[in-house]
Amino acid sequence: MRQITTILFATTVFGLAATLATAQSTGPMKGMDGGSMAGMSASDMKGMGNQNMMAMNANMAAMRKMHTAMMNAKGSSADVTFARKMLAHHQGAIDMAQIEIKYGADAEAKRMAKQMIAEQSKSKTELQAWLAAHGG
Repeated sequence: MRQITTILFATTVFGLAATLATAQSTGPMKGMDGGSMAGMSASDMKGMGNQNMMAMNANMAAMRKMHTAMMNAKGSSADVTFARKMLAHHQGAIDMAQIEIKYGADAEAKRMAKQMIAEQSKSKTELQAWLAAHGG
């Protein structure tokens, strides 16, 4: 009986591991491991400068931070939850825009990033004021 239990447990663990691996490799964020470019092939990285690799890693870290904050944001009502999730979303946009300013080369893209920082900061301020007024 003990041997059967051990075999069933091992089968379950290996099945779960295989399911998780498949989900990671085929899901909407295929190839994104949360902070590096491990999912990219050598040909994908060929010709990519160090600056671009640093920007990609920084963007992945910013997206992971935003995603975690959005997933963890909760509130006492749908309205409060919405505001908290949007705060994390707007902060993520600011973080990614700052990465563009730091690593980007195109003047127009940098201009848009600066504009987005101003817009997203304004939205964050409005959401924070709403939360303060509504007990959030």
